[in-house]
Amino acid sequence: MPFSIESAYLADINELLKLYFVVYGNSYPLSYNDPKVMADTISSVDHNWLVARDKATGAIAGSVVFDLDPINKVGKVAALVVHPDYRKQSVGSTLVSVGGRDLISEAGPLNTLYTTTRTLSVGPQLTFLRDGYLPLGIFPNAHRLREFETTTLLAKFKPGVLERRRRPERIPRKLAKIYEVLHAQLGVTESQELTDRDEWTPAPAAPELEFELVFAPDYVLRRFNEAFKDPYDRFYPFHLPNLLMASKNGEVEIYAYFSKVDGYCAIVALDQPVYTLEGRLRGLLRLLRGFGVSYLEVLMGVEHTRSLETLLQSQFLPVAIYPAMREVDGAMHDFVVLSRTMEPLNFRGMEIEKRFKPYVAQYIELWKDMYLNTLEIFNERK
Repeated sequence: MPFSIESAYLADINELLKLYFVVYGNSYPLSYNDPKVMADTISSVDHNWLVARDKATGAIAGSVVFDLDPINKVGKVAALVVHPDYRKQSVGSTLVSVGGRDLISEAGPLNTLYTTTRTLSVGPQLTFLRDGYLPLGIFPNAHRLREFETTTLLAKFKPGVLERRRRPERIPRKLAKIYEVLHAQLGVTESQELTDRDEWTPAPAAPELEFELVFAPDYVLRRFNEAFKDPYDRFYPFHLPNLLMASKNGEVEIYAYFSKVDGYCAIVALDQPVYTLEGRLRGLLRLLRGFGVSYLEVLMGVEHTRSLETLLQSQFLPVAIYPAMREVDGAMHDFVVLSRTMEPLNFRGMEIEKRFKPYVAQYIELWKDMYLNTLEIFNERK
């Protein structure tokens, strides 16, 4: 192997900046292209920044960052990049394999590693699939760049983790198809009782809420940490809130991460169950769209069926399932990602490996059912 895999040094920052610019230019919102962020990350115990260094010249041939959440035992593989001069030399796959090996070994500190990949080509997807990562879903229209771009979700697990998975007994009916896809990926046969929204006793009618938005990263994060002491209540790995959605009457506070660059927004936590807000969020969704949000995402444990039904009724759709994502009392629990795009779907130019196609198909089927099959069509006979 003509290159070695080693930790990045502070002295590498300038070369790394050049590497990311060569590959991504200024068009992609990458957090690891700011010198201060890079220095903090390289020095942090909660990150492993690895580089592939040419043994002959000392040049950096590739780079990858492993974000670590030791409390929740989850890691994220991010910012994988290979210099054009070193393509087709297994630089990327070696970085991914070597970097993740000890993290999710039997004695490793993590239960799972995940990553998201772009869909401009299948190359990044194949890098992770060949290393044993499982395809778990897609994020349609997740990033607003020159055009809207869809990304994929993949994850890999420590040996024995999936065997400790607590299989859900009941799931909303609209999650049935995506669970079928997941079962095929895992090679298991399961059946769940399917629930419908009309099973729940309707909440008493309440007026629609009016919201104000506060985008102040330091303030919002400080208030978030004061409001949510239990780590479970703020479980959204590697997403720190910078946006507060507060109802004008003081009844509700919603914390989210928002990227102004590409319109991506993820709801991190609420101070009350989602189902208590049924039918009261239309104004908030309009406000968010006007604020620049083009894609809204929620991560939720599949056991919260009533809250999931509320989101589904609000035109959120399931886009990914993360099995065995969180450990609670030794058992591993599934989480589902639901999203709502504020813009027309745009899959033009998307390239995906065949194992992601069933996720796309189930999403499109639900999307058509929500937006097209509800149209009333009249045939006037003359």
